Amino acid sequence: MKRTHLNLLLLVAVAGLGAGVYFSQKKEEPAVPLTALKPDALTRIALEHPGHPKVVLEKQGSAWRIVEPVKADTDELEVSALTNLAALGAKRKLPLAEVKLADLGLAPPAYRITLNDEALDFGAQEPIEARRYVLTGGEVALVDDPPSAALDADYSDLVAKPPVPADAEIVKIELPSGVSVVLGADGKRWDAAPLQPDISADAPQKLAHAWKDARAMWMAADLPEGSQGETVKITLKDGRELRLIVAERDPQVVLANPDLKVRYVLSKALETELLQLRKAAVAPPAGATPALPKL
Repeated sequence: MKRTHLNLLLLVAVAGLGAGVYFSQKKEEPAVPLTALKPDALTRIALEHPGHPKVVLEKQGSAWRIVEPVKADTDELEVSALTNLAALGAKRKLPLAEVKLADLGLAPPAYRITLNDEALDFGAQEPIEARRYVLTGGEVALVDDPPSAALDADYSDLVAKPPVPADAEIVKIELPSGVSVVLGADGKRWDAAPLQPDISADAPQKLAHAWKDARAMWMAADLPEGSQGETVKITLKDGRELRLIVAERDPQVVLANPDLKVRYVLSKALETELLQLRKAAVAPPAGATPALPKL
């Protein structure tokens, strides 16, 4: 590292330390909400990270949805990390006249989160108590770091974890093997197409139910160039088609959604349930003596 770069880093560290000491010397008052907003009153949230697409969420009825840069259902728990920012306890607040924003990583800020129309500019962590500087309402506040969903530059954690939307009805699943499972005209019976004589009678239904109940353990952003692999195509009753790429099978099953640009990371145990029709049990020949277990 060049000496000038090293000196610059040391200067920033010293400035941050000085600001941290300054804050720590101020008498800590009882925590007050970061904003006057109530989490339940929020209807729009925007996340802006330099170098990344703006992410916008809107409350539609009682549910939150991502509307930019993609349209997707959201994970309720992860979104709560954003809505709870409105009531996040500010440990200390100082007027702008008493601080230098550049020393606190706020000129420019690291990123911005806007709740309805109120902007929260997030800066650096102060080195004494590892709390985050936030500029809002003409004051700088010190807050405990919120969960990662409020800090991440990408939106993958915010996307709902089921690969198939919770309110969707599946009518057809096309597997990488070339076999499909199709819902019959009665809306109850599932069949394989083409017919598979060696599978159990309830295998198509079990596979369809496995897809309906599938839920990722966690989410991740898709690769910049997109994922490669076998494709599963799921047709929904309303005519929508979901195309999921089987990006990995080991050590976990990873399904990539190229439209949402996210990856669903599922348990390895779901590989058979989601991607294979179970074989029918083969009965032993009549009169055959069952094999004795080995000792």
